[in-house]
Amino acid sequence: MPLKPRSRKIVATAAVLYTLLVLFFMFLAFNRTNRLSDGFTFMFVPETTPLRFPEPTFMWLFSLGNVAAFMPFGIIIPYFFRWSFMKFAAFFLLAITFLETLQALTRLGSFDVDDIIANTLGAFIGYAAWRAGLASGRRARKWMVTVLSAIALLAGVMLVSEGWDAAIKKKEGVFQALNVAGESDALAGSFSAFTVGGESIKPQYNSYVAGSSSTSTYTIHTGHLKNIHLYANYGIPDRSAHEGRVSIFADGAMFAEFSGEYISGIETIMVPFNQIDELRIVVEGNAVLWDIGYRKMEHWWE
Repeated sequence: MPLKPRSRKIVATAAVLYTLLVLFFMFLAFNRTNRLSDGFTFMFVPETTPLRFPEPTFMWLFSLGNVAAFMPFGIIIPYFFRWSFMKFAAFFLLAITFLETLQALTRLGSFDVDDIIANTLGAFIGYAAWRAGLASGRRARKWMVTVLSAIALLAGVMLVSEGWDAAIKKKEGVFQALNVAGESDALAGSFSAFTVGGESIKPQYNSYVAGSSSTSTYTIHTGHLKNIHLYANYGIPDRSAHEGRVSIFADGAMFAEFSGEYISGIETIMVPFNQIDELRIVVEGNAVLWDIGYRKMEHWWE
């Protein structure tokens, strides 16, 4: 799509200004200079898919920006330098990798391979849309085809991302209760209903209370569970003194403690564990912990 010299200068100026704007967002926007990271952050393993179906969330808009903001470079670079796709791809990958490394070394951000993938994907979409426009007819039609091709390719990326995410992302399995070995019958007497914050509660799987003593300790051997989300509910029943405490230890280290002073109603916890062998639960006063269990994170084929 050749332009007259004056128009070419205008486009070149716009390209430089747009590049500076992108660099501003990468290094200076979002109050980066006042939020320097404590160290150098390098993330080499992809953790997310580039762009999912539209959602009314800031994170989705951020993901869209990570892809769409770099689409113009797929047009600007090959237009001015007449590069083949391989030369363009090599240059862009080197450039964006350098910028991500510079972000990490200046502590104004992090080296994130997810960003490199999203930015590069955006540039490739821009290049493909540009080539599709070149193959069409008149000048006005070329731009229309370029824009429509970019939109279609973005939609295709969303579709592939959704499918890829469904294929590889682990999801929560069936809820499995965790009970103290050999004490299920003894705990059955604690399954009577009670109210917390005006809401009626009937434990389904287990219930841990201090009982007649002021403190009770329960130990649960999980059998080397891996990749789980641990769930539990806790609270202090109504019509009882608002005094009590629940402490939960995982493999000897405390990971949760809840005091009656701060418990106003039903509270639910969810904690991810890569691996856990033993839970120790200490219940004091009038506090109650119930329906503690886990959901294993699994792929769809497991």
